Formats: sequence, structure tokens, C-alpha cells
Amino acid sequence: MRVLALSDVHTDHKQNQQWVEELSSTDFLHDVLVVAGDISDQLHQLRATLISLREKFLEVFFCPGNHDLWHKRDERLNGVVSAHSIDRLQGLLQLCCEIGVKTEPAEVNGVWICPIFSWYHSDFDREPDIPGAYDITKVMSDFSMCEWPEGLSPLDDSLARHFDALNDPAVSNLAAELRRQRREGRRPPVITFSHFLPLQELLPEKRMLFHPNLAKACGSDWILPRIRELSPLVHVFGHTHFNWDAEIDGVRYIQRPLGYPRERRHGDTEMLTVYDTEKGLPPPRGAYWSDHYKHSRREPEDVTPSPWTVCRS
Repeated sequence: MRVLALSDVHTDHKQNQQWVEELSSTDFLHDVLVVAGDISDQLHQLRATLISLREKFLEVFFCPGNHDLWHKRDERLNGVVSAHSIDRLQGLLQLCCEIGVKTEPAEVNGVWICPIFSWYHSDFDREPDIPGAYDITKVMSDFSMCEWPEGLSPLDDSLARHFDALNDPAVSNLAAELRRQRREGRRPPVITFSHFLPLQELLPEKRMLFHPNLAKACGSDWILPRIRELSPLVHVFGHTHFNWDAEIDGVRYIQRPLGYPRERRHGDTEMLTVYDTEKGLPPPRGAYWSDHYKHSRREPEDVTPSPWTVCRS
């Protein structure tokens, strides 16, 4: 059995939906697919995509990304209009349960696979700012497309805390079970995944980014403690649309986005095998930015923007 990874499927785009539809209906029936968020901001499209994937794989695991939680007041899920993005999340989790897509930890053929719910907060960013960089709240659609109930705000860490709390008791129970198994001398393989980043080192330095302040809306400090608690072989993430394969403190961090059609070069749409029950971990796969940081240290103190960086003049 293989565990394959994918994120940022964005089947709102016709080419991406076609890619899903054209996946083999027989090649992956003994494999597991991990989808690390951002399937679609349209509920009907999100549902259709999950159903299509579920029919092609032994199991599908999913955790929602930011696009999946954009709140649209004219959309209904199970006949109900959601009041805000948390309502939409709960409806989406119910939908996944109904169609057999897993959103909680589960063991498949001896491999534990664990989604980690998360949301970003600006304090995740601890590197110097680029002068003149645009406020991320003005350029990222989440801040207008998501609606939150009273007490939750994207402008502090309340959302990050709320989403992390959704991981319990399932993740804590898994951690306890893994500790028990390890005391008995068993070390089952564990794969974790989140949509958002657990480490700022998994994002290029700000001067390399089109919008430098993406760093303030891409990660959560609450993900890494979950990873450390579970000690996975691999953690899959998404959101930034950068292919990534790097080992940090004994964990392989992998991002494999389908991304937007304009971002793909040379028809590169292959899902990535992150674990094989017969072969174990795959060898490292080349990815531009993670390869760059294997040979070059981060220099976040350099705040000279690149030619493509968007800043106020």
C-alpha cells in the first residue's frame, strides 16, 4: 500500500477538475490519498471532488484549508445555509463522514494517518519585515471571504487556538495509543498532515516572495507541538503552493500542491508517494526551494526585495 499526498487541488479551475476526473479508477484502489486542504471554495465542487477521489482510492484523508471555508451566504449544505465559516466547517466534516472521507486519525494496513486542524496567525512570523510590503489583510481574500462568530478573529491567535482545540480528543488519544505501542516495542509508521505550515523554515524568505507578508498568514505555532507529540515519519502540508521536501529534526516535511493551472510547468501533476508499506520512505525528491535551502542558509535579515516582490513605492 502506498500513501500518496496532494494539496491545493482547487477544482474550481476546469483543468484541475479534469485532472481529478482523469485519474485512473483502478491504479489506486489499494492506496491511500492524503489531501492537505484547499479543494474548492464552492460546496458543490468540493463535494463532487471528494466523491470522485473516494471512488478511486482505498481511503481518502482530508483536512480543510482556507479556501474550503470561504463563507457564501447563498450556498446550502444538507439543505442548511451556514451562518459563518465555523458552521461551514462542521457541515463539511459531516459531509466527509457521510461519503466515507476520513477527517480523524485512523490506522490503515498498519499505518497511522492523522489530520491536524489548524489556522494561521500573524505571530507565527518572527522574521524582519520587508519595507513597503502590503498588509496581508488587504491582499488575501480570506479576510473578506471568511466570516467568524463572535470571539474569533483572524487578527489575533483566537482562530489558531480554536482550530487546534478541534484536534482533541482524537489526536491526544492517538498520542496515548502510540506511547503504549512504543512501550511494547512497536513503532508503527505515522503520517501527519495539515493545510498550514508548522515551521517558518518551510517558506522562502520574505524577500523572495511575491507578497512578503504571506508569512503572517501561512502557519500556526500550534501544529509543531502536535507533530512532536506524534513523532511521525512524514508531515504533509499545503497552502503556499511550493513543492517542498526537507528533513528537519528527523521529520520529512513534504508539500505537493496541484496548484493553479498557471503555476504548473511541463504538465507536472503527479501525486507524490510519501510512504510505501513495502519500501518505506521514498528517497528525497527534488524541489526548487527546499533544494535551495539545503545549500544556502536562510538570511531573513536581508530585507532587500527581489525584482518580482510587490511593495509600495
